[in-house]
Amino acid sequence: MLQTEDENTTPQVTMESHTPSSDLKRSPTPPDDTTLSNKRTKTEETPKDPSSEYVWPSKKKYAVLMGFCGEAYRGMAYQADQPGIKTVEEELIKALSAAKLVRPENSKELRKMYFQRASRTDKGVSAARQIVSCNLNLAEDQVEAGIAAINEALPDDIVVYDFIRATKHFDSHKFASSRVYEYLCPTFAMAPTFGDTWSGYRMPKEVLERARDFFQKFIGTKNFFNYSCGRKFKDPSCMRYLRSITVSDPFISNDLEWVSITLHGDSFIYHQIRKTVGMTIAVLRNITPEGYFERSWTEERLDLPLAPGLGLVLGEVRVDRYNIKFGDNGFHKPIVWEPYEEKVNEFKKRVIYSNIFTKEKRESSMFIWLQTLKNHKFYTGNVIPTILQTPSEKPAEGESEGVNSVEKGVTEGDSAPVKGVTEGGVEKGVTEGISNVEKTGENDKKDSEKVIDNGAAAVVSS
Repeated sequence: MLQTEDENTTPQVTMESHTPSSDLKRSPTPPDDTTLSNKRTKTEETPKDPSSEYVWPSKKKYAVLMGFCGEAYRGMAYQADQPGIKTVEEELIKALSAAKLVRPENSKELRKMYFQRASRTDKGVSAARQIVSCNLNLAEDQVEAGIAAINEALPDDIVVYDFIRATKHFDSHKFASSRVYEYLCPTFAMAPTFGDTWSGYRMPKEVLERARDFFQKFIGTKNFFNYSCGRKFKDPSCMRYLRSITVSDPFISNDLEWVSITLHGDSFIYHQIRKTVGMTIAVLRNITPEGYFERSWTEERLDLPLAPGLGLVLGEVRVDRYNIKFGDNGFHKPIVWEPYEEKVNEFKKRVIYSNIFTKEKRESSMFIWLQTLKNHKFYTGNVIPTILQTPSEKPAEGESEGVNSVEKGVTEGDSAPVKGVTEGGVEKGVTEGISNVEKTGENDKKDSEKVIDNGAAAVVSS
């Protein structure tokens, strides 16, 4: 059956279905007063962050030349996992952020700044010339303004001397070729007798020369296994090269006489400098024989005295290898300290030295340590080495065996423990016996002990 046109199920297309879509758009409804009011309120409630409008300069690698007094800090290194611990780097990073030298998001992660210190310092240790490498958002023509801004944000015991533009891959730790440490020591610590241990002591020339001569025994490449802790004799890290040690002429500050001991080496291990000073003081005061010092280079574990940390200062970090390679390439300046000597010496004397001199006078840390040094036994275990035994403690001929001769004519060996004497008694006998060997004699020893008491009072009262 034929379908008619009216019966066809195909829908009829009208002209309206072909109307362009653009013609169907409605004109926007004019906003009323309420809509405009809401928009203005929203804008007022969420103002733009002013820092978002700041134009950050591109990041560049800089060497940060700085100094600090470590008295108030738990060391140099930033402790990200212990936010309650106050460190020098934490204060430095906060100041860099406040001075807009690093972006806020980068200041929370040191790796984003490629942050690296040249040398780590421990609790209470100061630094006169330290170098840090990091990326800064600082244009080279704005360095002076950046120095002023960061020093304004830093506490008074930290200072930045300069920002020096460095190569992209400059790492202050890897390029550090050597380090110079300084140890400020009261001269009474090196007095040969206990009777001279008081605040009015003045070091004779012969004692000064003996100290200078003895320190030369540490020069060169040696195994400083006994001058550190937690390391084994065959650990390669114990091998250190010490370039020089100098002892200054005595000078007076706060009524105490001092010397400055300067140690220059490629690098140092933990406690190396303080034990070097401690061992030297023990020999100069005749608490241990000079021959016993030679045993400190052997595999035998000795208990060497650790001098107080108050006088220790990181004097300088040098990057000679970097300067040779990049310092004169026409694009970068050498990283040297000579242009800043006036600033460094001013900060060192005003902040670092004054803290050491004042604290020693107030707390007498060196004098108190010397009292413990008298009872230091220097060896491990309960057996007294022959070289440390007094005549009354040495066994009669034929009573002991195993005494042998060692290098440089020093006689030593393991003797049997003294009968009927406890370990504490052994310590007492060793120190008292060595004191009796002094030229003063027993009667002079009693007189000197009286002077010690007077000296203690003098140091504490001063």
